[in-house]
Amino acid sequence: MVAKTFTQVVAEINNRTSLAIQETAQEAQEMLHQCILEQYYEDPGFYPNVYNRTETFLNSVLSKMVSNTSAEVYIDVHGMHYKNGFDSMQVVEWAANSQHGANYYQTDTEPFWQRFLDLCNTNLLLILKRNMKKHGLKIQ
Repeated sequence: MVAKTFTQVVAEINNRTSLAIQETAQEAQEMLHQCILEQYYEDPGFYPNVYNRTETFLNSVLSKMVSNTSAEVYIDVHGMHYKNGFDSMQVVEWAANSQHGANYYQTDTEPFWQRFLDLCNTNLLLILKRNMKKHGLKIQ
């Protein structure tokens, strides 16, 4: 579409920006998933020998657009269900502190959440700029 009016130009910029934000959120979702996998599931200091992992926590990472100009990446604790009655939010809080299933199973692995935040602080703006350029928006 070739924009002919100012309103059309603004609408096209907004549409392209929204697509770039959505793609950036999806990449951030993948980064969070990878952080949980590496920092929690592949933690060399802990391997469960009393239960089989369901990957409920790992598969609870989601992203969604909350408006045309913003998105969120999150862990869906409401979609996490454990047969043993563990509270989903508690599991996430323990994992955020490199603890497995209880506060006394502490490991030396960097907490997944801090690792994710560090990655976002280093890379997220670059990812967004790349996605904006991919959609034809010139940005410095």
